[in-house]
Amino acid sequence: MQQNEKQAARKLFIKTASAFFMGHIGGVIIAFIFCFGLSGLFEGNGIFVLIPVVLFVYSYPAYGTMWNAGHRDLNAANFGHTTLHRWKGLVYGLAGMIPVILISLGFILSKFGLLFNFVMPYKVINAEIWPIINLINTSIYLPEFTYGQVFLIAACSLIPVLIGEFGYLMGTYDISIKQKMVYRNEKKK
Repeated sequence: MQQNEKQAARKLFIKTASAFFMGHIGGVIIAFIFCFGLSGLFEGNGIFVLIPVVLFVYSYPAYGTMWNAGHRDLNAANFGHTTLHRWKGLVYGLAGMIPVILISLGFILSKFGLLFNFVMPYKVINAEIWPIINLINTSIYLPEFTYGQVFLIAACSLIPVLIGEFGYLMGTYDISIKQKMVYRNEKKK
């Protein structure tokens, strides 16, 4: 019986991590469209407007997926089927972002000359942080990046993990930002 529970937990973990990755892909597509649509804002102070806009539109699919996972775990815990773990959303996020983490390692290795110039493919694959990358360095040639900039940009690819963790926590506390924005309970006098 315990073997079946472990196997079900493993399937649920893989399903949730995969759903987060697919939410990430959906968010990247949306962010990519916004980056091209708002490309005029990449110059000057417009970048400071573009960064929160792109992160906001990117976060909707990834955040929603993890909120649902947190809410599902909250319901399962309320019925005694599981226990809530504080860092479970972070683990789901890291597992779902393994392909992106490997791509970030490729970006770092390209700075050391072990791979081709990886800047443009990295920006396209990580469209949600494209404005942040341009804030750090606007060049498309990797030799113009310092080692510190490369490591900082690679670390920025973990922003989706933090968004996922935030979504998971909001789900476990049953706090729905969308409901609070849409359904305002104003008392009429």
